[in-house]
Amino acid sequence: MKKGFMLIILAAGLCGIAKAQGQVEEIIIEQRLPGYKTSFEANPFWHNWFVSANFGANAFMAEHSSQAKFRNTITFMPELAIGKMFNPWWGLRLQGGGGSLHGFTPHAQNMIHMHYMHLNIDFMMGLINFFAKYKPDRVFDLVPFFGIGGMTRRYQQSFTIHGGIQAKFRLSERFDANIEFQGMIFNDKMVKVGGFPNDGLGGLTGGFTYRFKGRGFRVAPKQAVIDELAAANLVLANKVNQLENRPPEVKIVEKEVIQPVKTKDVDVYEVMPATIPFRFNSAVVQDTYGPLIYNIGTFLKNNPDVKVRIIGYADKFGPINVNLKISQARAEAVAHILQKEYGISADRMKIEYVGKERPYYKNNNQWNRCAIVEVIQ
Repeated sequence: MKKGFMLIILAAGLCGIAKAQGQVEEIIIEQRLPGYKTSFEANPFWHNWFVSANFGANAFMAEHSSQAKFRNTITFMPELAIGKMFNPWWGLRLQGGGGSLHGFTPHAQNMIHMHYMHLNIDFMMGLINFFAKYKPDRVFDLVPFFGIGGMTRRYQQSFTIHGGIQAKFRLSERFDANIEFQGMIFNDKMVKVGGFPNDGLGGLTGGFTYRFKGRGFRVAPKQAVIDELAAANLVLANKVNQLENRPPEVKIVEKEVIQPVKTKDVDVYEVMPATIPFRFNSAVVQDTYGPLIYNIGTFLKNNPDVKVRIIGYADKFGPINVNLKISQARAEAVAHILQKEYGISADRMKIEYVGKERPYYKNNNQWNRCAIVEVIQ
């Protein structure tokens, strides 16, 4: 009875902390600054990598090209790239390509067919993500890029300057469609000295980008917010300490009889469900809520005939399939701790997940970043 009473008090205190944290996170979301003024959490090295493939056409600009018909200067242009975004508005990529070029003799009497390869490293800047408020699911962005590299054709090599602009369209969490206009300047000796001081290549391509796992960025809370959460956690820790050291005030009984309420498939005990909150877009159980899971695990160990249902939820932000996955991960994270640290067998835990389609807290969306633990028979 005493442990059950302590569990109820702790759950109430944690709900208060969760409410404060949810309000703080809502403030962070609603008061986003432009990208260049926004601080983001650490970006691990293997996060936010991408690979892209583009295909289109280019036009070679060299001596006597202006004397030829424009369509005769155009050739097929494939491009492959791999890169990493260091925050939502800037990144680096290594891009390579090759194919053929069409040069011309004087008065465009003859066409010179040449094969080439190039490799360059580009700095990429997301203009809309830079100047506008940060949105993790932004659909469209303009990305100018510029860099340096090299080109080779037979026995000729040249240093290159590369630049252009990309229009990026978000198709899903993993894929983007992109259109690029790019240009490249290189040594005049690649074809024939004379005419232009340098030769050039202009191209228009379209393709797709795939973002590997570990994608996305999270806004870092300001120090004032961190201090507020730390103070709230300290208050909770003091309450836990007081409860653990308080003298017994209630009579301890051997077994408490709980009347179940019948449902369609299981019997649900009439007790307060426990709520384990999670951070935005996270399925990691925070250390703050360790005492709550400790009480749940202890209760189950002391009552071996009792089973629990763990239901994962998600807030309304983001696609349905993504929220369904994160709600599943939240329920499984709680079950994993109960099984690994407290020895609760898997057959005593019923896992459910509902994403954002069936919110538990209808009046406060941020509270739905949680897993609910309820006793069943």
